[in-house]
Amino acid sequence: MTTFIIKRLLALIPTLLLVITLVFFLVRLAPGGPFDAEKAAPPEVIAVLEARYAMDAPLWEQYTSYLGDVLLRGDLGPSTKYQGRTVNEIIAISLPVSMELGFWAMLFALVFGVPLGVIGAVRHNSWKDNAAMAVSLLGISIPRFVVAPVLVFVFALRLYWLPVARWESWRHMVLPIICAALPTLAYVARLTRGGMLEVVRSDFVRTARAKGLAERTIITRHAPKGALLPVVS
Repeated sequence: MTTFIIKRLLALIPTLLLVITLVFFLVRLAPGGPFDAEKAAPPEVIAVLEARYAMDAPLWEQYTSYLGDVLLRGDLGPSTKYQGRTVNEIIAISLPVSMELGFWAMLFALVFGVPLGVIGAVRHNSWKDNAAMAVSLLGISIPRFVVAPVLVFVFALRLYWLPVARWESWRHMVLPIICAALPTLAYVARLTRGGMLEVVRSDFVRTARAKGLAERTIITRHAPKGALLPVVS
């Protein structure tokens, strides 16, 4: 296992180099620039800005300098959008919130998605199964940029139950977590349902039933061990 992990980590190095190179040159070759605005700035101002951000040097020199900063010091350079701030500072502020949001969204998706899929499999072709799969279909089909305004409109602007923005107490986290978790919840529910349908028809489940094992025990203890493998993957 250790050898496998080391090999995978080493394989990331050329991948990262390729991604950094492609992004760097695509951004440089794309029309426009970071200092373009609706009202064009004087050429003298543009020249000063390019000199300040070392964008007046030859392209190969910019690339080698940027690659050295990223690989040797982990420095992503200054931000051209937020004056006086570096990209590292912006990431340091936002990354902890993003990681916390991702953790709670994944937990929410698993806590609700797995039972939803189990119910759909156990009550196959019943109204409960249809309802569970309808929820999953909506979660996959409706994009987040549609779900988010609807949640804000209903629970924040109409019912006044939850705040619209910020990230302070649990009340501020509810709407972002639900919005971020819905697509993953839908996928988890569908994967769980498919896995459970396959497992409950397998030989060992039929044997357990023949031996008189309670259905609840089969569904809660034995079947999930095989049914949840796609979810874990």
